[in-house]
Amino acid sequence: MLKFFGRGAGFADEHNGAYFTIGSKMILMDCPLITFFRLKKEGIAHFYITSSDQVDIIPKTAVEQIEINKSQKAVSELIIAITHTHSDHIGGLGLTIHYASFIWGIPVTVIAPSEEVRDNLGYMLEKLEGCAKSAYRLVTAEEYIAENRDGWLKAAIPTTHVPNLEGKCFGYNLKVEGKNVVYTGDTCTLEPFLPYIIEETVLYTECSAYNTDVHIFVEKLLDYSDFFRDNSVEVFLMHLDDIDAIKERIAETDFELAPLA
Repeated sequence: MLKFFGRGAGFADEHNGAYFTIGSKMILMDCPLITFFRLKKEGIAHFYITSSDQVDIIPKTAVEQIEINKSQKAVSELIIAITHTHSDHIGGLGLTIHYASFIWGIPVTVIAPSEEVRDNLGYMLEKLEGCAKSAYRLVTAEEYIAENRDGWLKAAIPTTHVPNLEGKCFGYNLKVEGKNVVYTGDTCTLEPFLPYIIEETVLYTECSAYNTDVHIFVEKLLDYSDFFRDNSVEVFLMHLDDIDAIKERIAETDFELAPLA
């Protein structure tokens, strides 16, 4: 399942960013600075190896070979799925592309949830970050799904977050380790995701200790407790603005904090 480089909200030291691996591909959910820092400091192969418990995804022989030869490229492709363009979600994107090109020698695919977000990201990466076009490929989620039959990406789900990014905030429906996964990104409501939350779904949802118009208040998430329980949904909370307050509030529930890598 997903592991997190950080699970903090916009003003946290470690912003929300997650990853999982499929074969030799590493998939990043957003790319804040903490994601770049962790990958650079600990090495991209480290996180591939620590996912070796995903035995149905990563062949044991492949993991053993990596342990024998740490210089071998464990990851053949880095795929980065972007939910929206707030800086706490894409702050490390340009750096990661540069580093993957110059140091790791790994191709990067950036997935934008829509054409409009793709155009925004394209301008940023080319005109502002100065990333060479040869260093990355930028596609929409729809394009990626059409051309890739590995099946991990099922859909980009439009949602509502902040007025200034109206129509440009998304979550994702994924398939990881054979399980249905819903990843909300930043959102003020769970409603757009409910059709995708089927039985035995693993839900990674943002959560706020405060009742605002731009994030999901923890009490509103708790209102779905019966629905989650009746459908055997596993709930992991991310993008946390007050971890202690949220941890205290969910202490007597089945909710868990998103697991850190």
